[in-house]
Amino acid sequence: MVTGLAWDERCMWHDTGLYFGPQEGSPWIEPIESPENAQGKRRIKNLLDASGLTAHLSMIEIEPASETDILMVHTPEYLAEVKRVSESGGGNLARRLGTTRIGLGGLDIALLAAGGALSAVGAVLDGIVENAYALVRPPGHHAEPDEAMGFCVFGNAALAGMYALTKHDIDRIAFVDWDVHHGNGTQAVFWEDPRALTISI
Repeated sequence: MVTGLAWDERCMWHDTGLYFGPQEGSPWIEPIESPENAQGKRRIKNLLDASGLTAHLSMIEIEPASETDILMVHTPEYLAEVKRVSESGGGNLARRLGTTRIGLGGLDIALLAAGGALSAVGAVLDGIVENAYALVRPPGHHAEPDEAMGFCVFGNAALAGMYALTKHDIDRIAFVDWDVHHGNGTQAVFWEDPRALTISI
């Protein structure tokens, strides 16, 4: 069995800024580094390298997602908002909770992360690997069609699923979201689509 790994160090450059928790910008709460930072994912990659497991993986080159790809699950208005914030120096994207920030040029990194999911699924469906993991950030299971949420800019998993359905003629897909939080964004994209089953554990 050949397992693929979609990885690009540039995804680790995603700038989430300082984090205040639910009291965004409160003068009474000291900001901390965002919990969604590069440290955890770099640790995973370093462990794969140090243990020798990387040598047993097939590295998948990531192609950034295109705007057309993004529009498979997100609204044009939301994509325009991500562009505006990215080009104006960065800032908060989330309308609720204020937990999703990008820095200057953050759109490019978010497109790279989304492209990691697409590249991983494409490698599996093209028969290059039997399974794959996209070790990318920003993450993507909370992003809804029209807004960022929970550190997620684009719906990476939903994009990968829609890519499989539309570009590879797959009839049905299932998402098993194994995380502490409900994958609300993926569910929202496929809420009325009978071709997809979403499960959050």
